[in-house]
Amino acid sequence: MQYKYCNNQNFEDFASGRVILQKPGFPNFPVRLSQEIFCRSLSYLKTKSNIQLYDPCCGSAYMSTAIGLLNFKLIEKIICSDINSEVLNTAKENLKLLSICGLNERIAQLQSLYHQFNKEAHLQAIESAKTLINLICKEKNITTTTFEANILSSNVLENKNFKADIILTDVPYDNLVAWQSENEANKLLDNLLPILKSDSVVAICSNKRQKFNSNNYVRLEKQQVGKRKFEIFTPQ
Repeated sequence: MQYKYCNNQNFEDFASGRVILQKPGFPNFPVRLSQEIFCRSLSYLKTKSNIQLYDPCCGSAYMSTAIGLLNFKLIEKIICSDINSEVLNTAKENLKLLSICGLNERIAQLQSLYHQFNKEAHLQAIESAKTLINLICKEKNITTTTFEANILSSNVLENKNFKADIILTDVPYDNLVAWQSENEANKLLDNLLPILKSDSVVAICSNKRQKFNSNNYVRLEKQQVGKRKFEIFTPQ
């Protein structure tokens, strides 16, 4: 795949478990690829500021946190949900990193760990956190919220009081049998309709076997990247 927006640069400051927390058993999405997909999604929007970003299968919110830091000036709000209440605790901690206060708290944690264990990795993580602080715009904040939800449940988003400009998610690949069915996969797309604007963009990352093909959407892009693929849709 040709990258149009995100150059091949060093993203080691975003490495899983370094500053952004890692939850065992939940895979982390490549930062360069997530930034590329976000920028491609953004290109289809009429308004490219004050973006509300939603991830309905957020896991530890690793991807949303990285995107928030890389696009701080463009994003107004990040909403994350997941079926797993336990992993949402990690998601909340990661989303706190989208503020100077949150990153300073993380630095204090890492400094405590360094004094306790005297590991070079903790010093490197402290330096990464200080680098990430420079990505935060002091003149604005990103509002974040999380909630527990099974995105495959009917009417799951019917009463939510937000409208997403961009939905970007990496769906479960092999650990949930329901995702292997095209009918079940399309429930994700259709269940998102209540929180979409007329020009919202939905970007879904999956494995090659999973098929998303709802009559309520038009596909804008489909790309394969190694074992993954991503598709970008907009409401019909």
